[in-house]
Amino acid sequence: MVAEEGVGEQIGAENVGVAIAFGYIGDAFHGSQIQPKVRTVQRELLIALVNSEIIEGEAKIRFSSRTDAGVSAQMNVAVFEIPKTTWEKAGENAILRFMNDGINDIVVWAASEVEVGWNCRPAVRRIYRYRLEALREWPEVIDEELFERALACFEGDHNFTGFCRMDADRTPFRGIEWCRPWRIDGRLVGFEIAGESFLWNQVRRIAWSIVSVMKGMTEVAELEAALAEGRSPKPEGVAAPNWLTLWNIEHSDVKFTMPKVDPFEKLTPPPENAGDREHRIWQATADFEQKLFLLRGWLNAFKR
Repeated sequence: MVAEEGVGEQIGAENVGVAIAFGYIGDAFHGSQIQPKVRTVQRELLIALVNSEIIEGEAKIRFSSRTDAGVSAQMNVAVFEIPKTTWEKAGENAILRFMNDGINDIVVWAASEVEVGWNCRPAVRRIYRYRLEALREWPEVIDEELFERALACFEGDHNFTGFCRMDADRTPFRGIEWCRPWRIDGRLVGFEIAGESFLWNQVRRIAWSIVSVMKGMTEVAELEAALAEGRSPKPEGVAAPNWLTLWNIEHSDVKFTMPKVDPFEKLTPPPENAGDREHRIWQATADFEQKLFLLRGWLNAFKR
């Protein structure tokens, strides 16, 4: 039996919490959270838990971070409960084997015992990377000083009402620890952004606003004013989900060791002076390449 929320209790046995680190290919799912009649990351993990028979009774799982449809994750974290005797007999390696045998497009690459009832939602830091160079709208020649000014305006504590899709029960105020260029061998690829928590669509709307600045459609001053006034910048938009990756999550009390090799260190740059057709073909190959590199990175995680 599959449940949709929370961390459950196993009847008739002393339990332990199990935290897992896992990644997934975003466009294979209709988002991370469970939804009726569609394939989601949470649903697939629940099915894997049930089929593995490592959970007795009702299977429940809670995620640290939620991602939109199309957004990939190098690392997300989730927690569930199993009988203590099962964990003691199986251990991490067997849990990984049982879960990965029952899923596709997701790789569970680490597991750790945690306290029963451990809440994985509060995190010290969440890190996202957005690959701006993959967007057709991204200019080939970049004013890097202007780019860094645009990134810097998001750092610190701000009202992100105009840079997200608001949930009624959440505050729009968020603190951004850093928002900085993402480079590969000196090549500007996009940006990396870190904070304790993020709002729905927040990083993708930030990405679009940066594109707008670099294309001359708006100015850094407009982004600063929108943040100060709690409104949307002009023009507003949302960048495509498939170039966004949830890169890392850090918790104070549970730590997973990431692979030392950056899986994206060999990403192929876009062709110069490409027409629309050539760029679309490159985007298709770049999307496939990202997925391949993520899978290789998860294999390295198994070898840590």
